[in-house]
Amino acid sequence: MRKVWFLIAVLAACGRGLEPEPICAPSLVGLCGTLRFRGVAPANTEDVFIAAYLTFPQTCTDLINNRKPPRPGSVPFTDSIAAYSVPLSPGAYEWVLAVWKKPGTLTLTPADTQYLRVAGYYRSRNDSTQPGSVAVPSGAAAGDIDFVVNFDSLRPATDFVTCAP
Repeated sequence: MRKVWFLIAVLAACGRGLEPEPICAPSLVGLCGTLRFRGVAPANTEDVFIAAYLTFPQTCTDLINNRKPPRPGSVPFTDSIAAYSVPLSPGAYEWVLAVWKKPGTLTLTPADTQYLRVAGYYRSRNDSTQPGSVAVPSGAAAGDIDFVVNFDSLRPATDFVTCAP
């Protein structure tokens, strides 16, 4: 009987035991999920990051000036899958995407589009050809925002927005 009580005490002390670390930190206000990588990252890959837009950008200026966060953190891209989390203000984001970056210094101007490519985006559950909207609740995270990054199909910003010469 003493062994049973000991086992119960050990299990209670362990809490949740060896469960995996959650992708969304309990204190995160923003979004999180996983990226699945397809293809081979180009040799000149400097970075992959997540960007979010409250409204779908219409111009290159919108693409740069309305990006949240303005200076995003990196997502590891050396494996076939990676977890990510991005702190964002509460709101409904019309476009959440993974951005591939080649070497070069970002200036937070439309000239940055020369270094950036759309590598994949969160898609609508009703129509997978369209971007999906993500609601970040107040005081919490939108989780399971999972999508694919395709290194074999990096697309310039001009595929999505109008860039003046």
